[in-house]
Amino acid sequence: MTSAFRTASARTSFARAVLAAGTAVLIALASLPWVATAAVEVFHAVVTELRGAGHGLLSVEDGFATAMAVTAVTIPLPALVASAVPTDARRATGWAALGSVVLGGLLALRSPAPGATWVSVVVAILVGLALGWLVLAAMRAPLAPATPRSRRIAAWVIGVYGVGVLFVGFAGSPVDAGAHPLVIRALDASHRVGVPGWFGYGALEFTANALFFLPLGLLVVLLVGARRWWVGAAAGLVLSACIETGQAVFLPARFASLDDVLSNTSGAVIGALVGVVVLGWGARRRVC
Repeated sequence: MTSAFRTASARTSFARAVLAAGTAVLIALASLPWVATAAVEVFHAVVTELRGAGHGLLSVEDGFATAMAVTAVTIPLPALVASAVPTDARRATGWAALGSVVLGGLLALRSPAPGATWVSVVVAILVGLALGWLVLAAMRAPLAPATPRSRRIAAWVIGVYGVGVLFVGFAGSPVDAGAHPLVIRALDASHRVGVPGWFGYGALEFTANALFFLPLGLLVVLLVGARRWWVGAAAGLVLSACIETGQAVFLPARFASLDDVLSNTSGAVIGALVGVVVLGWGARRRVC
């Protein structure tokens, strides 16, 4: 028992030292004037190459593409902090938020517009940390099976939801075609009250597509259980790919886009993780 405790304590101390050293290195690099510029140039070069592939890949605003990259980098941080400093998901996310905001502030100081860059970085970090908390919570949740009640509810809802997805996906024209001018005016108004300028129509559409497919991942997990959470993610990828292929082949008024597949699949993955947490929470309540 004592030997095992010492081994675990040594591993924890080592993990903390590695985390502290890594944080110190990142802060030191962020303080160098050329690091942020070089990182942005490399990122823009990669985005340009991906856009050159066509098929609507990364056709969103440049700022939104950058924000997505910041969010993606931030997502693993709560899990990394929790592995180095044993604690609950909430505290791990809090420590990750503190470190991320400090690092983001240092990078923002190196930009031509520090204030606007700071707001953009914080927004992207907060989204990433929220998703990171969800990932950590799903990792720590028991892989509970679907219950008869969850299957019954999911089966009813997924039928109605599926009809809605098919209607939106295979309508002869985009469902928001008539509301486009109103959406643009709403976005302009939001920018005047502080919403980052990079959140334009492309960013809104990407976000809406992700939110639209989030229930799919959740419902599939409620049907098949947490152990097969990946089925919910795969369902989003397959269904989105089929819709985009159908639009390209049969609907000339619609524009098939790889961005839609990316956003839809992302939403389904998030929904699947929510399903894991929901089933795990239900299993803990039944035990108690």
